[in-house]
Amino acid sequence: MNLNDPDMRASMLSFNQFDKLFREALAEIPEHFREGVSQFIIEESVHNYSRYMRGLYVLGHYMPQGHIGNPVVILYFGSFIKAFPHYRMPAFRREISRTLTHELLHHWEHRAGIDNLGDEDRRQLLEWKINTNYRPDSPSTGKNYIEAAFFVYLVFVFVGLLARWMGLR
Repeated sequence: MNLNDPDMRASMLSFNQFDKLFREALAEIPEHFREGVSQFIIEESVHNYSRYMRGLYVLGHYMPQGHIGNPVVILYFGSFIKAFPHYRMPAFRREISRTLTHELLHHWEHRAGIDNLGDEDRRQLLEWKINTNYRPDSPSTGKNYIEAAFFVYLVFVFVGLLARWMGLR
């Protein structure tokens, strides 16, 4: 598969291909903006925000005290694939670049002793919770479309069987 094929979908990517896109995006960021970050890491896993918030994936993290005590930026390959499976390569590349720059902005804000981006992240999370009618005690957000479609399918099957049983068909 050719990563330069604009019709290639994100869901077709291997971890190694994602790594290549990640390294290309990282190389586009001037070195002085990466200063102070000791590692840029990709994890294969899907990172959910919470087990109760289905469909809300964490794409990356900035850790001021990473694995060896120094700042680390982590991107989650599995989360990108889950969040953007139908994205074509140009849009998918932009999401990788956006996430890298987002995590680097956390780094620079942390160094400056401010957390404006963290405040914005928390505001967006609150907005998401309001828009999905999320409740902390609910096992699902109600936005899992696969579950909803399956439920509708079962209702139609049940109605069809009921109609046949009643002789309406």
